[in-house]
Amino acid sequence: MKKNIFILFRVLIGFIAFFALLLIERMGIPYKAAEGNSLIVEDSKITHYKEAAGTKNCLFITDSSDVNAVDSRDDFEQILTDMRIAYDTADINEEIPDPSGYDKVVMGIKHLTAFGEKILDYTTYVENGGKILFWLPIEREESLDIIIGKLGITDISYTFVEVDKFDPKEDFMIGSTEVPFAIEDYYGSSMQVNLDASSEVFATCDTTPLIWRRKFGDGYFVVCNFGYCEKAYRGIYCAAYSLLDDVCIYPVINGATFYLDDFPSPVPNGDGKYIRRDYGMDIAEFYTNVWWPDLLSLGSKYDFPYTGLIIETYEDQVSGKLKANTDVADYYYYGNMLLNSGGELGYHGYNHQPLCNRDFVYTVDLGYKLWENNDEIKDSLTELTEFSTGLFPTAKLQVYVPPSNVISQEGIDIIDNDFPDIKTIASIYLPEGDTYGQEFDVDESGMINTPRIVSGGVKDDYMRITAFSELNYHFVASHFMHPDDLLDVDRGAELGWESAKSTIEEYMDWINESAPPMRHLTGSGIAGAVQRFTNIVIDIDQREDGITISVDGLIDTAYCLVRVNHGQIGDVKGGTLTHLKGDLYLLEITDNTVEIGYAK
Repeated sequence: MKKNIFILFRVLIGFIAFFALLLIERMGIPYKAAEGNSLIVEDSKITHYKEAAGTKNCLFITDSSDVNAVDSRDDFEQILTDMRIAYDTADINEEIPDPSGYDKVVMGIKHLTAFGEKILDYTTYVENGGKILFWLPIEREESLDIIIGKLGITDISYTFVEVDKFDPKEDFMIGSTEVPFAIEDYYGSSMQVNLDASSEVFATCDTTPLIWRRKFGDGYFVVCNFGYCEKAYRGIYCAAYSLLDDVCIYPVINGATFYLDDFPSPVPNGDGKYIRRDYGMDIAEFYTNVWWPDLLSLGSKYDFPYTGLIIETYEDQVSGKLKANTDVADYYYYGNMLLNSGGELGYHGYNHQPLCNRDFVYTVDLGYKLWENNDEIKDSLTELTEFSTGLFPTAKLQVYVPPSNVISQEGIDIIDNDFPDIKTIASIYLPEGDTYGQEFDVDESGMINTPRIVSGGVKDDYMRITAFSELNYHFVASHFMHPDDLLDVDRGAELGWESAKSTIEEYMDWINESAPPMRHLTGSGIAGAVQRFTNIVIDIDQREDGITISVDGLIDTAYCLVRVNHGQIGDVKGGTLTHLKGDLYLLEITDNTVEIGYAK
């Protein structure tokens, strides 16, 4: 009885929402364009591409003879690039470099044998005021034994220990209120060590220290004993790097975005097994009376606008004249409600066939067809854009999301060359199979890359630590989901919508609690934020009396994360500093020169 009353109540709410929309349209109130649209700037304003300013004061050391160093090098160099660190690279397989002349040395290696006794030159360098970061766990070898005491190590095993979690110190990183973060597919990856009392530990796995800093003479050693170097964990390695200087400052994006793929789109007919089980409704009734009202409620409660990605049809036609969809009532209904809630619309596809011609070879069979040629791909995009802009003529559609995050280079080039109104492609941050993996950046063609980080409504340890990592690396959050997630067991259908909704709400709440000043943006809004992030060049002068940041490429505002390791921040000119947690601050830059004083 109670269940029937609950269902009737949900249906009533759906009808109220429907009639409210009709009333709005009858009164002639237009939908409002999302504020995020105003953030994208002309391509001509992007003149820098993550350039680092000033002298190369950092030495990055790699080892082309070791697979661990080779495998981690791309991630480490991407971190240095995104943080705008001007650096030189040295390969110890070729020669042992001289660290003098550099402020800091970053070791992207696991073996120190090549150094021999020259490793003592590096400890002397630190003793005289230099800083060294070991970015990977070090294998126990003779060269390490020579210096372990200087690193704060009192005891070390010859074998690595399994690390199944990452547990940061309470105020060390943003978003760490619910710790620890579980590691999937863990293995023996970290040095098994004990440390002396002079070592400052910032993260652990049970009794194993994962990040620590130790003063030696006038300088510092920082050791990152976290052995999972991959894209999902870059924020952890970034946090380790940020412990080197008295004050570490690096650019970030500052934005959170929620995408609804396949929305609006043709609503499936019939029943969904678990929808019928939980609500006694067919799919269409569920979308209208439960799923969409719930999402609108969550968006309103946590102040997140949605970006909906339009699919015109689910027919799998890939050649010939494409038939336009004339059944558009659902598009008007859902699309206008989304726009009136402050959201935004973008493109997903004429159908759900990725923009790949017959030259493309799938490595994973996803059941998709290949378009006959590039002209057919272009025709499909033309039909999609005409269909979408015809329905929403005053909306600004600038975002494209590839179906299943798959797109060929030919598809990208066609969008780039023939569809200038599409400013950003939002695919995936962590690629797998044939998906198109992206960095947060801007191509020299002007196309803005805004990858999505996490998805769906199923609690997942890997996505959880990835979201945490990106919050600390780019100060960004990005999520996508589909209406038909509730029809697919692999995407959590059996768990039910209430479970998925709870997970999404927890994620929204976590963002707001962890990063109160983070901007809530649409898909084009985050694209504009990435333009500013890519374009900014900062030259930092740290002195005893304060810090001067000389800024190039400032469009209007830009953002940096600031970690204060020593001293206290005082007055700020040319920007605004907002405290986040512990020693972490968000700096909003509004002038080409920022002056940060120290508190007396």
